[in-house]
Amino acid sequence: MIPSRGLVAAVAVVCMSVAGIGAARPAAGPAARPAATAQAHASRAAVHHVGALTGAAATVTLGQKVAVPSYIPPQSTAAWSSLIASASDIGFLVANVANGPGPAASAAWQPIITQAHSAGTKVLGYVDSGYLGGSTPPRKTALGDTDTISWLVQAEQDVDRWYAYYGSSMDGIFIDDGMNTCGPTPGSNGYVDLYRQLNDYIHGNHPGSLTVINPGITVPDCYEDTADVIASYEGNAYDYLHPTADRAAAQWQLDGDPAKFWNIIYDVVPDGTTIAAGNTSQAHLSDVMQSTKQNNAGYIYLTEDTLPNPYDTAPLGQFWTDEIAAARSNSTAVPSAPCAPQVRGHGGVYSTGVDLSWNSSPSDNIVGYEVFRNGLHVGSVGNYFPDRTDFTDTGLTPATAYSYTIAARHRDGNVSQQSAALHLTTDIAWGNPPSAPSNLTASDVVANGARLSWTASTATNDPVAFYDVYVDGVRRATVDASVTTVHLGYLRPGNTYAVTIVARTTSDASSAPSAVATLTTPAPAPIDNPLVDFGAATTTFTATFNLGFAIKHVYIDTDNSTATGFTYQSIGADFMIEGATLYRHDPAAGTGWGWIPVTLASGPLTTDGDIGQPTVWQVPSSVFDPSARMTVIFNGVGADTNNPADANADSAPISSARAAS
Repeated sequence: MIPSRGLVAAVAVVCMSVAGIGAARPAAGPAARPAATAQAHASRAAVHHVGALTGAAATVTLGQKVAVPSYIPPQSTAAWSSLIASASDIGFLVANVANGPGPAASAAWQPIITQAHSAGTKVLGYVDSGYLGGSTPPRKTALGDTDTISWLVQAEQDVDRWYAYYGSSMDGIFIDDGMNTCGPTPGSNGYVDLYRQLNDYIHGNHPGSLTVINPGITVPDCYEDTADVIASYEGNAYDYLHPTADRAAAQWQLDGDPAKFWNIIYDVVPDGTTIAAGNTSQAHLSDVMQSTKQNNAGYIYLTEDTLPNPYDTAPLGQFWTDEIAAARSNSTAVPSAPCAPQVRGHGGVYSTGVDLSWNSSPSDNIVGYEVFRNGLHVGSVGNYFPDRTDFTDTGLTPATAYSYTIAARHRDGNVSQQSAALHLTTDIAWGNPPSAPSNLTASDVVANGARLSWTASTATNDPVAFYDVYVDGVRRATVDASVTTVHLGYLRPGNTYAVTIVARTTSDASSAPSAVATLTTPAPAPIDNPLVDFGAATTTFTATFNLGFAIKHVYIDTDNSTATGFTYQSIGADFMIEGATLYRHDPAAGTGWGWIPVTLASGPLTTDGDIGQPTVWQVPSSVFDPSARMTVIFNGVGADTNNPADANADSAPISSARAAS
């Protein structure tokens, strides 16, 4: 049990000068390390317990940052102006173009992302991890796969597309639909190992990125190293104040670094608003904010918005003012700079990373530390007093000089000046390069993807850690050494590609590229074979989607009038199917975008076909009473082709008369 730090009267901290440290390479190479080393500290009880603060710490309220899942249309100028003007109080914004980056940089989103970044707000790109295929039923990737490796590869490609489209205006990645168990079976770590690998991929290939994962629920501490920040709650306000056992803040969150946790709460109402008796979704802003501080959440988001999409608007006016004010601390203390970090233990500097350690602060008010590599922020870690605080940085280049500093973070959110620097040089890539992967083949070639398979490389004194997949000389994915087959997407229809595979060892020694595999993708119509059967009892909508679209729509005009419904192409859509949900157009939206979910006794019964296979929706025809005829357009959004022309694809309008009963 960790003693209360309030009982520590005074602790003298002695700073040791450390400079020019580099690790000598043993004759047989350094000790083996995991292929994917997480950028954080292994889980252990630490920092402070919010229920047991003592002395001055008990009077300091937690300083928080508002973090916004801003799935807000770029044309909502008032919302975006408000968010950009509040940059100093916002920890980060999440941009979501089309359930991901979309097929090309968006002309509408580009200025928004640039303005928010320029104002000082971190902008994160939305990446769907699909629960790594572990949900029931399993989610499918754009290429129709449900296995964990296909989801990892698609996520890596989405990460790189965000940075390719928006460059230096991107500050990190938000990984949505995260699993909440360590692995698929008790005692396994299959899920967290892949999330750690994705986290390391982001940090290694896009240095300085902030990573956030969203299980949306309490997770075990095996998730500590899966991202910089964990969204440990996403739900309504009433449930937040009255959580079930599986949704209550975990002890490791209560004892951990506040900057590790984000709580997202919708259906919050302003103080003074009357909440109807029996309401089980709403709660008042001040009550929810107080609970977020008790739950040790360093990032928060409260909104009045509600399901089905609580994130397509931004809090405005007095509600937003009150939320920002409540997030601030009652303290303005700035801590002193800590001592310089040191290398942890013998062999703490290796070819691709470094193990750092430093004396932890005895003060309850020092809740964490920020770590900087060559002046670039590369991570945060809690204050592990009375133990030393540790941090592992990975993704480094062999035989390269680096400097490291740390800064202390006060409970009120203020950060100290950076410490003196630790200078070091990474070890050389000491291992012998492995053999080149062989027998590379491409199969299952479709308009926007292909399955790649190869024979594993062999190694001598340094084991293979990764395989990098290159398309036309550009790295498109990385998998660990156990994987020799990937299903690669985001290819363009009608193009010829040259693919190679390179093996890398634990010390970053690379093989020669494999022999080139050449493939040519076909170029079918994006959507074909549209059919509507307006039956007496059931209406069936069928179309073949030949690209991997992020979103599939069916727009349905039931009154043959463009004066009503959402104006789309040549019709006025009175209904819309998106995914597996049916919506009725909201008359309050005029002829613009606005929808109300339709509750059905059954349906839309969906058979979501793979690429090139029919997708079928079935809806009770009674929903469309008293219509006698309908006109339909099938639509796909965000095809994974890296081709702007495929950003939005439609079928030709087709009509169907209602069958006689």
